[in-house]
Amino acid sequence: MNKLYALIGPPASGKTSILKELAQYGIPEMVSHTTRKPRAEEIDGTHYYFVTKENFQKTELIERVEYSGNLYGLSKAEVLEKVNKYPISTVAVDTQGLAQLRKLLGNRMESIFIMADYDTVIGRMLERGDDHALINRRIEYANSAGEFNNWQSATYVVKNTGPLAIAVHQILAIVGKVTLPPRME
Repeated sequence: MNKLYALIGPPASGKTSILKELAQYGIPEMVSHTTRKPRAEEIDGTHYYFVTKENFQKTELIERVEYSGNLYGLSKAEVLEKVNKYPISTVAVDTQGLAQLRKLLGNRMESIFIMADYDTVIGRMLERGDDHALINRRIEYANSAGEFNNWQSATYVVKNTGPLAIAVHQILAIVGKVTLPPRME
């Protein structure tokens, strides 16, 4: 049975970095839609589907979030296509998206909470150049949405406060894709 592993957790817990690493092991990531403009390194269809607000509204979504004036969502078509095509696929979602995925996929979906403390999260946001106002908004939103505490709703919990390779190795073990020790870089 093909399976989707949904990563949940606070902002800057490492979900995106982990998904990029997992892709190097042949585990595809679901691509969300957004109305925000792409960053310099982002490619349409790889990082996000960058769409207009009008096209976003027309898309059948299983998850929809507004953040900093931009809309983000995961389409039902993307989920079903990847789950039907690949034995293992991944996605990063919030708690609402997780509930919708459970409803849509049932036992074909498991979740992994990526645990990171406030100091780690804030440090990562500062390292990537986020300004203090944005950091405060993201932390406030994460607190109000329970993103630091929603580990109880996950199938697995992986702590990601040290080297990324350790968290990636743990997830590879969870999905049955690794037997070697993690690469330490």
